[in-house]
Parts: sequence; structure tokens; C-alpha cells
Amino acid sequence: MSAIYLDNRLVHYEVYGRGQPIIFLHSWVGSWRYWVPMMDLVTERYRAYALDFWGFGESDRSNGTNIYTIGAYAEMLVQFINQMGVSRANLVGHGLGGMVAVHAARTHPDRFPRLMLVSTPLRGQIVGDVSRSNPFSRLIGRSSLTETWSKLIRQLPIDNPTIKQEILDDTERLSEQVVKAVQQSVTQTDLLPMMNSLTKTPLLAVYGEKDTIVSPEHANVLNNESDRPHQLLVLPRVSHFPFLEDSARFGRLIMDFLVSQGSPVEIKEQWRRRVSQREYI
Repeated sequence: MSAIYLDNRLVHYEVYGRGQPIIFLHSWVGSWRYWVPMMDLVTERYRAYALDFWGFGESDRSNGTNIYTIGAYAEMLVQFINQMGVSRANLVGHGLGGMVAVHAARTHPDRFPRLMLVSTPLRGQIVGDVSRSNPFSRLIGRSSLTETWSKLIRQLPIDNPTIKQEILDDTERLSEQVVKAVQQSVTQTDLLPMMNSLTKTPLLAVYGEKDTIVSPEHANVLNNESDRPHQLLVLPRVSHFPFLEDSARFGRLIMDFLVSQGSPVEIKEQWRRRVSQREYI
């Protein structure tokens, strides 16, 4: 376990490989651990970091809601790369992590040259506007959001039982205070104005075709952003964790995006093959 202190609060992180830095950011459930298969893949060419946001995983769980917001996590990320001696890093963020990535890139565009957003709500308010049949909407107003998230994760099609159990364990360890504070920050955040300011930052937004938590349809606005280097891709037959449900295809998508020179990234059927992974820890 690796850890540093930022603002006198412990931040847990892990790092694999050598090369150009890439940082993986987790969502409103789980922790850094569900990124292990992707970190293992990219270490062929990159130095991969993953950290636990405050309130998650092994990072500080102090009282106070002001540190459990998208803005606070973006500043935490900037402090983290400063502490690591990293001048520039590509970002891959899932859900909440994608929102943090956009916020950080907007305030420090010179530090984060490429962004890959995964299952990320572009307008946080969609979590309150979706129909009652959507599992995400049923989280609103529940007395125990942590318990609700745990039930929802059990229904997701994550084939690897070890990874799924660890996401469940990390989620069940979350305090209700953290979950409510993060949810409030998410619902109050609109990423589109921030993304519109990223006129020179390549951004790839990836969604699962069957995602019942963050529907890919809401991101169709990106198809109209022809004057900006933004792209939307919907992966077929996967849900909210496409990097766990179709790791081979998702891994190739990351690698292609990181080396693309302004041209759109395409999904290729030949990507559907096994990728090597070190034993999951």
C-alpha cells in the first residue's frame, strides 16, 4: 500500500509501470481496485496511477462534507500530481471520476492533455430527472443510499466474482455522509460548460449500451460538438462498468485513444479477445 498526505489527510494510491503517466479515477462506489485490469494492460507503455478519493477505499474518512465534492476532488488530484512530480497526465475517469477529470482539466488544461470519460453524467441533474423505473432515480430520497447502491451493484453483470465482491465491500464501507455529500455535488454539476471550454483537449466519452444508471442517450449532445475534439462512443452489450464487462475491447479503446492524433477512435470487432492480466490483488 502506498500513501501520501495532502492537506494533512491520508491519500491511498497505487502505481504500475513506466512511461507517460495516466491516472485512473473511480466513481461514487468502489475504489481504485476495480481499475487493476486496465492498469495492468496499459503498463506496457504507460505509468499507471490510481488513487482513492477522500472518503473511499483506504483514503482519509474524516468528518466534514466540504472535502467530498467534485471541486475538492479535482484540487486533490492536482495536489496529488504535484506531490508525485508529474507535470502532465492523461485521465480516465468513471462516473464521479469523469466529472472530476473534466473539472480538473478546465482549471488546469496544461496538466491534463487527454480525457476519457466512462459512464459519466454530463449533466448531474439527470440523476433526479430520469424516470422512476431507472435504478439511479430510486436512490434519491432513500434513507440508506449505501445499502441501495450495494443492492444495485449485485444486479450488474460483472463476470469476475472477485472484483465484484471487492466493489461491494468497498461500497458497503462507505459512510452515509460521504454518499450523500457526493450525490449532492454530482446533481449540482453541469459538465457541458466546462467541456465547451476545453477547445484543445481531446475528450472521449464512453458509455455502455445497456447502462441503466447513466443512459448513453443523454450524451448525444457530443455528436454536435464538431468544432471541439470531443467524441462519443457507445459500447454494445455492456452496462455501467464496460471496462470490467468487456475488458478486451475497452483496453484496446484506451490504447488507441492515447495514441490517436485527432482522428476519431473506432470500435473494432477483432478487439474481442482476451487480454493478459496479472493476478488480481
